[in-house]
Amino acid sequence: MPTVTPSAKASAEASGPAGADTAAPAGRAGREHPGLAASPRLANLTPRRLRGQSDRIRAAMRGAIPLAFAGLIANAANLGVTLVIARALSTRSYGAVAQLVAIFFVVSMPGNALLVGVVRRITNWQHTGQADLIDEWITRVRRAGVAVVLTVAVLAILARDFVATELSLPGPGGVAEIIIAGAAWCLLCVDRGLMQCGRLYPSLAANLLVDAVVKSGATIALVLAGLDEAGAAMAVLFGVLAALAHTRWCLRRHPSAVRHGGPVDWQPPPAPVVPLPQGPAGPVGPAGARESLPASAIRLRAPGADTAATTLPLPVAGPASVAEPRRLAVEVGAALVTLGFLGVLQNIDVLLQGRLAPDESGSYAAVSVAAKVIVLAAVVLAGFLLPEAADRNHLGQHALHQLGATLAILAVPAAGLLSVAAIAPDTLLSLAFGPRFTNASGALFPLAGAMTCLGATVLFSHYLLALGERAVLAVLAVATGAAVSLMVWAQGSPVSTARANFGCQAVLAVVTGLMVLAAARRTARA
Repeated sequence: MPTVTPSAKASAEASGPAGADTAAPAGRAGREHPGLAASPRLANLTPRRLRGQSDRIRAAMRGAIPLAFAGLIANAANLGVTLVIARALSTRSYGAVAQLVAIFFVVSMPGNALLVGVVRRITNWQHTGQADLIDEWITRVRRAGVAVVLTVAVLAILARDFVATELSLPGPGGVAEIIIAGAAWCLLCVDRGLMQCGRLYPSLAANLLVDAVVKSGATIALVLAGLDEAGAAMAVLFGVLAALAHTRWCLRRHPSAVRHGGPVDWQPPPAPVVPLPQGPAGPVGPAGARESLPASAIRLRAPGADTAATTLPLPVAGPASVAEPRRLAVEVGAALVTLGFLGVLQNIDVLLQGRLAPDESGSYAAVSVAAKVIVLAAVVLAGFLLPEAADRNHLGQHALHQLGATLAILAVPAAGLLSVAAIAPDTLLSLAFGPRFTNASGALFPLAGAMTCLGATVLFSHYLLALGERAVLAVLAVATGAAVSLMVWAQGSPVSTARANFGCQAVLAVVTGLMVLAAARRTARA
């Protein structure tokens, strides 16, 4: 911040009310408490500023709650399917289903990294008057994605026997289908990223429900028809394809939403007031008056404006207006590896425990399904947090209000699950899966705690990725190595595996949370 010299200060005082009172109501200086004048930080806590913060929190909740409800319904549908197929399958087959689902999450994680790249690039173009580049770029990405999915499908069919043998699965059925579904998920993430950039949150919530309904119905039908784990894998593929068709339909219904940063009737959340660029004697506006503008005025254009009239990029607060392609590729690569580590941290316990102790894999899988609902909810909420954090970063602002809203929503199911896991884990597992799956009930509470911590880490990591922070990559790499080592040491014991997982995830959540606070402070100082 520029300093004010004594001569400049005297000049400002000499300008009188015409210069000093423009930014505030008349007579404000006479009513201001002396303590506020002595402390700039207290002076910032004006009723207007507090009201603005309250408005931004409410706006964040309005954007996140539809996604949270959709995620809740989708998770309830998954639980209903679990109740059905757990009684129709043997414990070994159910453990195989859990392993296949874990493969899906690992294979599909690059799609979430691609979503980060889509959001960052589109947001950059929206803020720099280059929205005319979006449609052509989307077409190229989709064509390349289709080619990749077809290639992965061929490789999956060729390698399914090898994968089934290495993971001690009952057979190769479902391996190729689940890998193809993970690859197709990457295409779905491109379209979901476009919906996030277009602020199509209700449509995105509906998309989650389309995936859940198709997948749940197909799973029940195919498993009860006798296809077992292969039928469950096919159902996942059908759900992804149905969701992909739905995203294309929604984007065709709102062709200008991505270019304009929101649908026609969308209004941006209230923005804080920031000063104009500093002059020698303070903020200078037209005719030398002291003025301030809302942060949203820094945008090159308002949502819905004609982009043809603003083809030249203008300076904006935050990072450089136009990112170099090589730099963006590095950021997307970092996001790919980061989210890959998150996928491993979410599912490595199921894969290792099933490999080291196949006979107990079914019981541990039941505990895992119950606990990992929290992580799935966090991934859904990250769909709201990611574009909001990227957008505010371009305006030189932090998104801690949006992060706080998503953490508050996530805390509700986490608290409920932890309470039940501490009081009656056997009852919960018996009611949900049947008495055959209660042998690993002692692992439910530590695993629920581990997945709560991982859910927070997912949100923290998406926040950092939206800002282009890559230091989180090293932290996740260390945590993944430690988790794998401790779980191997547990030798497949469900309780020991869950406790080792909880220790790693708790430390990781604290570290990534501190990284978010440090990044927010840097943004505020910029």
